[in-house]
Amino acid sequence: MYRMFIVDDNKYERNGLKNHIDWASLGIEVVATFPNGAEALERIDELKPHLIVTDIAMPIMNGVQLSEQIYQRYPDIKVIFISCHSDFEFAKSAVDLGIYGYVLKPIIADELVTAVKKLVHDIDIKHSQSMEKERMLQQLEMMLPLVQEQFFKELLLGNFHNEADIIKRMAFLKIAVRPHDRIHVLSIQLHEAEEKAIDHGVADAYFVSYSVKRSITSLSTGNRYIYPIQFSSLDFAAIIFEADDEDNIMNTAVEISMEISRRVELTAITGISKVSEEIADISALYKQAQKAVHTRFYSGSNPIITFEEIEDRTDVPFEDLPNLEAVYQDLKTLMIYSTAADVREFVDKYLGDRVSRHDANYVKSFAFMVVNITRIILQEANQTFRDLAEDDMKVWKQFSQPDTPINVSEKIYQWLMSIIDRLSEKNTSKNTKVVDTIKEIIKAKYHEQITIEDISKSVYLSGRYANALFKKEVGKTIFDYVIEVRIDAAKKLLKDKDSRVASVAEEVGYMNTSYFCLAFKKNVGMTPAEYKSKAIL
Repeated sequence: MYRMFIVDDNKYERNGLKNHIDWASLGIEVVATFPNGAEALERIDELKPHLIVTDIAMPIMNGVQLSEQIYQRYPDIKVIFISCHSDFEFAKSAVDLGIYGYVLKPIIADELVTAVKKLVHDIDIKHSQSMEKERMLQQLEMMLPLVQEQFFKELLLGNFHNEADIIKRMAFLKIAVRPHDRIHVLSIQLHEAEEKAIDHGVADAYFVSYSVKRSITSLSTGNRYIYPIQFSSLDFAAIIFEADDEDNIMNTAVEISMEISRRVELTAITGISKVSEEIADISALYKQAQKAVHTRFYSGSNPIITFEEIEDRTDVPFEDLPNLEAVYQDLKTLMIYSTAADVREFVDKYLGDRVSRHDANYVKSFAFMVVNITRIILQEANQTFRDLAEDDMKVWKQFSQPDTPINVSEKIYQWLMSIIDRLSEKNTSKNTKVVDTIKEIIKAKYHEQITIEDISKSVYLSGRYANALFKKEVGKTIFDYVIEVRIDAAKKLLKDKDSRVASVAEEVGYMNTSYFCLAFKKNVGMTPAEYKSKAIL
């Protein structure tokens, strides 16, 4: 039951409002009535009303003055004004006080009931939303470690840039961070000795994931907070916040490596970033750690590499490499629709001039970029290098060895061709199913204003990805297929002697008749009118 005050200086009107309306049927209890706003205000803390119906013109404290106090001190309480015609403009002036509504005197019970019902409905919705939010927060509390890890993953990947926003999110997720903490990021790549390599079951994979994360978090102390992040079965990261002035990051990395080896008998190759006190730098620190771990990947030397160690001889500045998004989109297209010529064109596009200038550092850095992005694309498709009969370690080792720019360029070409060939073998049936679904959508909706984006979303793919896949399987783009279906439908309709070109155009999805005529002539070789004349003869 919602609790309500009635405030009116007229005793008869006050009691009439209380006694002549069935408030209980509305889920409301009139807990008190008052002759002025001052007396009502005094009892709010005690009786805790949810809504107040109040007259405007009253002695001592009028309805507007009461509403001002409620607006400032009790913003959750809703107010409905009742007023005479002479007070109408006065009532409107109170809109800024958050007044829910008003009913004119003399009171018509149905009007007041309607206003109160609407108010109760809105309160119910707000209460439901509040309960839903509370349930969400309770679930969030139960899933906090997973949500924290997802947040850190996005932070490492550069999805958050504003420091104030990052700090707010961390506070909400109960991530302990102190001002001026020293921040390092570790990139941790795991592998097992070849002589011990065996096929592990699903339970083993989850056990490794659990154990590695426990190994990392177990080294947190009162002055050092460490948060683990997993990117794949063998790819982890750790964000370290330390309050100590002394830089003992190497000791921390060694302890983590030893703890992982003790728990799961895997070797951890670790890259260590530089230090920063700016949380917004975490994404850049992760890039440093990755560069360190990949620069000397499985070279047989120290399994812990600091970015400072390689910084002076870094292959190529990160900003000098091609745009990540462009390379990602090009590679994603290659993965689903490409020939040897397409792959060669991709390699030449990004490496042609660099190879001719013998820019070995750039070529090698680009090779690592391609491998990383390809791995991400495969993960998005729930596949890995190992799924394609290629071991992660061999991939990295292949591109880590010293070589000439021409040879590295050719390795990239050959490696991409092998990945694409294997993907093509694995995805034939899956691709056919997606293409069949796209065809069904087009045949069902060709008469609507459907776009490639609408179609691709229906099969959970990007427009570019869906179009490339469709063209590979069918030999024409989605757009061309839509036109073909519409023209075929138009031909059938035009054979009806009573049909009109404009009507047919609209029926097959063309809002513009001229555009329909152009498309029809381009595909059929004659205008719709000419086709109709021949079809009827």
